[in-house]
Amino acid sequence: MTTTLLLERLKDSRDQDAWQTFDKRFRGVIIAVARKLGLGEADSADAAQETIFQAIRDYQAGKYDRSRGRLSTWIITIARHRIIDLIAAVKRRGSRSASLSAPDLHEPSEEDVASAFDESLEKRIFEEAWEQVRTGSQIAPATLLAFELTALRHVPAMEAAQQCGMSVDQVYVAKTRVSKRLREVVEQLATAYRDGL
Repeated sequence: MTTTLLLERLKDSRDQDAWQTFDKRFRGVIIAVARKLGLGEADSADAAQETIFQAIRDYQAGKYDRSRGRLSTWIITIARHRIIDLIAAVKRRGSRSASLSAPDLHEPSEEDVASAFDESLEKRIFEEAWEQVRTGSQIAPATLLAFELTALRHVPAMEAAQQCGMSVDQVYVAKTRVSKRLREVVEQLATAYRDGL
């Protein structure tokens, strides 16, 4: 589902499918952004929860206007404010729940959050594409394993061949075949996610 279509569907507050898609698409990205900016696991989950909740509430209240800015900018702004709030709370508690010590946490700039958001979104798209290729394609399990071992885990082709019961040439063919399919799915998802984002 493209982001443009998703936004149209979100106008109907009863469309639970659309809200779940929105949550699935962005929650993990926001968690990754908060983690990258130094918050711990629980605080990052809170930042994502609060961002999603505020985005839904504000969208239903008509506070998002596409003519005034991109959806990604709007989400990034909300996330940045929630992350800043949580950084302040961590500093007040003197907590060590962050991956950086509380005094080392700093208020992230809009650019910091935008950069982390883009990087996390790219990773999310790749992970979803890989999951679709792994579970929804007619590609043999040994072929998928050969790709995973060589392309994702960086196992040498000879070792991958032994693990998969293939020749080294077959491993290279498998890697090429799965890479091609994965690129196609990544492009489809990237187009859908970035349309209107």
